[in-house]
Formats: sequence, structure tokens, C-alpha cells
Amino acid sequence: MLWKKIALLSLALWILTLGTAGYYFVKGNAEKGDDGRLAVKLHRAERNLVLGEMRMLLAGVQTILEAALNNDMKIIETTSMSLGMKAAVDVNPTLMAKLPLDFKSTGMGVHKRFDDLALKVHTGASKEQVLKEVSDIMLTCVGCHQAYRLDEVD
Repeated sequence: MLWKKIALLSLALWILTLGTAGYYFVKGNAEKGDDGRLAVKLHRAERNLVLGEMRMLLAGVQTILEAALNNDMKIIETTSMSLGMKAAVDVNPTLMAKLPLDFKSTGMGVHKRFDDLALKVHTGASKEQVLKEVSDIMLTCVGCHQAYRLDEVD
């Protein structure tokens, strides 16, 4: 009978652990900020990593726009591929756990859309189609910046 009690206790602890992990996976380490956005609490290095990725995406968008002006579809394709999902593969799981689910899915969605853009360009997309897709991606970025901010914690 003791083994049944131990098994039930183990099962209960396992369910509690999964429930807690699931809650934090969805909520992340965020709370409502005084400006109406969700304030995601990150350590300095984590915050710098996320902001660095955002700057990389923004620089890539600028490169794509300049290449579109010059009708250089090869640069658009290679830049888009570099901003795709392969740019997000080495993300620290601890950092990912701190980000709210919608923030994570929005960020991964942006990377996926750059992969999609690279494929569209590879298969003959026009400059106008590229500009439309980049505009749509930027709307996602603007929406995220309106919804979230990154606060540094000790």
C-alpha cells in the first residue's frame, strides 16, 4: 500500500509541476505596465539579446527595401532567408520561458514570414509583392511594440 501512496504523490507532484510550467509558458514573466503595455521582465543580458534581434530584423528590412529600390531580388532573397527561422534556432529555453506566449508566437511568426518571403522571391515574386509582404511584416512589428515593452530586472 505504501507504494500506491508514493505513486499517487509522485503523480500529483508531476501534474502540479506540469501545470505550473504550462502557466508560466503562457504567461511568461510579464505584468501590466503603467503605459498600458505588458512589461516583460528580463535580466540585462536577456533584454539585450531580444533587443539585438529586433535591431537585426530592422536592419534586414532596411536592406530589403534598398534592394527592392535597386531591383536586386537576390539580395532580398538572401536577406530574407537570414532573417527566417534559422535566426531563431539558438534561443535560450530559459529566456523563452520568460516571454508571454503571444510574444513568442508573434516573434516566431515574423521569422517564418521572412522564410516565406525568401521562397516567394525565389519563385518569381515581383518587387510590389515584396514591398506588400514587408509592409505586412512591419505591421506585426508595430503591433508587438504597441503591446509589449522589455523591462530590465536585477
